[in-house]
Amino acid sequence: MRYSLPTMRTLCLALVLLGAMLAASPADAQAQERHTVILDTDIGGDIDDAWALGFAMQSPDIDLVGVTIGDGNTPARAKVACKLLHAGGRDDVPVAVGRKTGDNHDFQFTWAEDFTAKQPITQSAADFIVETVRKRPGVITLVAVGPLENVADALRKEPKLGSMLKRVVLMSGSIGASAWSPAAIPEWNVVAATADAQVVYGAGLPITTVPLDSTTYVALKDDEREQLRKRDSAVTRALEALYRLWIESPSSRMTLHDQLAVAETVRPGLFFGRKETLSIVVDDKGYTRVDAAKGKPTTVCFEPKRDEFMKFYVAGLTR
Repeated sequence: MRYSLPTMRTLCLALVLLGAMLAASPADAQAQERHTVILDTDIGGDIDDAWALGFAMQSPDIDLVGVTIGDGNTPARAKVACKLLHAGGRDDVPVAVGRKTGDNHDFQFTWAEDFTAKQPITQSAADFIVETVRKRPGVITLVAVGPLENVADALRKEPKLGSMLKRVVLMSGSIGASAWSPAAIPEWNVVAATADAQVVYGAGLPITTVPLDSTTYVALKDDEREQLRKRDSAVTRALEALYRLWIESPSSRMTLHDQLAVAETVRPGLFFGRKETLSIVVDDKGYTRVDAAKGKPTTVCFEPKRDEFMKFYVAGLTR
C-alpha cells in the first residue's frame, strides 16, 4: 500500500507522540491530576510557610481554593498571605482568618502591615473549611502546615469532615530520629496546640504527614536561593524580601518543612524513599507516638529525596 507524503507525515507524528506517551515518567503521569487544595498556614513565623504558599499559588497542579490562617496573631499573618497572593496575581484566592491565640509580632509582619489592596474574607477559617468541603465532597485536599487550631475547630463544627475530605496532608510530628535529634521530639506544629492536634490525629482523617524525620534533611542551598533571586518575578522578589526579614545571621538557612508537604500533595510518594502506615496518637506532652492500641492509621513519609524534590520545587517557583 502506498501512502501520500501528508499521510506519511501524519503517521510519523502519531508515532512520535505515542513514543513520548510511553516514555512518560511517573512524575509526568501524576501531573495529569490537578489537586483542589485549601492551605492552612501560620505564615509569618518560620519562612517556609511563605515559600510554600508561593509555590502552591503558582503550581499548575494545584487549584488553590483558599488559604486559612492559624496560630498566634492571625490577623497580622493574614496580611502577609494577602500581600503575597496579590503580588502573584492571585486575588481570586480567599484568605480566612482563624482564632487569634496570641499577640506576637514578627519581622515579616512589617512587610505587609500597611497593605490594604486585598483583604481577608469575613468568614472564619473553620467555617470556610467546613462550607467549602461540604460543597465539594470528596474533592478537597486540606494541606495544614502550622499548628492545627483551624482543622480542629472545623472538626468540632463538622465531626464528619473526614468522610468529605479527599485527603489531609500535614507537615507535623516527629516519629524517630531526625537531623536535629537522635530521638523523637515534640514538633512545633503539634506542641504549640497540643489539644487541637489530639483532636485532629484522633478523628480518623485520611492523614498523610511529613514529619521532622524527613524535613530536617532538606535545607536551602545558596545556589538554589540565587536561582530564585535571579528569576526576578513579583513572587520571587516578595519571597526574597521575606527571607531577608526572617534570617537571623549570615549562616541561617531555611529548612523546607512545609514545601515538602505541598510537594507530597501533588506528587504522592515521589520525593520519599519510604512511606509507612503507622498508628499515631498525640500525647499530652506533644509527642506523636506510635501506639497500636490508641493510635489512628496515619501515612508517614520517610527518607526524603532531597535533590529530586529541590529540582521540582525550584523549577516551580521559576516557571
